[in-house]
Amino acid sequence: MKIILNERHHAEQAIVHGKMDKKTTKTLICLAKYWLEQGKNTEDVYALLNQFMTEYYPDYNALQWETFLNRIIKQFQKYIQLREETNKSTLIEINQVPVMYEELQKIKQLKSKRLEKLAFVLLVYSKINNRINENDTYWINNEWKEIYSDTQMAVSKKDQGLLVHKLIQLGYLKESNRVDSTNVQVLFAVEHGEVAFQLVRFDDFVLEYSRWKGENIKNCTVCGKRMLARSNRMKYCKECKKTVTNPIRKLL
Repeated sequence: MKIILNERHHAEQAIVHGKMDKKTTKTLICLAKYWLEQGKNTEDVYALLNQFMTEYYPDYNALQWETFLNRIIKQFQKYIQLREETNKSTLIEINQVPVMYEELQKIKQLKSKRLEKLAFVLLVYSKINNRINENDTYWINNEWKEIYSDTQMAVSKKDQGLLVHKLIQLGYLKESNRVDSTNVQVLFAVEHGEVAFQLVRFDDFVLEYSRWKGENIKNCTVCGKRMLARSNRMKYCKECKKTVTNPIRKLL
């Protein structure tokens, strides 16, 4: 999942340890929001961002980044003001997402691995969007490329549309009334019920649905990444297996 779900923690880790997201701009946005929330003025935030990049970003060129830094500061200054005026949280701070038995049983009734995985991922996205927007509408406006990436399925663009259309036909999703919109609403989510499990990790989170269905999900003994184990002897994810079984590559 590409969304940073705990912006405060991410910003604090960046400040203390210089940790950054693979996409540097996401970390800069978190830092800008974090410092603006603390009441720092735009000039101070710019100076802090500039200092951070100078210290942690190789080959940083202040002139090349000036326009971007000023833009996000201005953008999120307005965002924070608006959120505060409407009594909404200014930073995203999501540590867990509950998944209900009723929701999982509904997904299982699809009896199609591809539809089930897609429905589960859409359910999680809808709950995250609810938390971010502080509502209970279960609408999804994320990019489909990102959503399908989290399903861990290789699906052609044509089939992506067909799978979504099938879920709409079956009453699991509702499409937007706007002709130019690809947003969908998840209809099988429930507000209350018995919690089957709490999602606390959002890397490869679709595997938690597979685990619930009884599939053998293990953690790589090297990096800790979750993986679908074809046998009990399986210890490593694909990437770590290459390194472990190839000593030369490991040294490189």
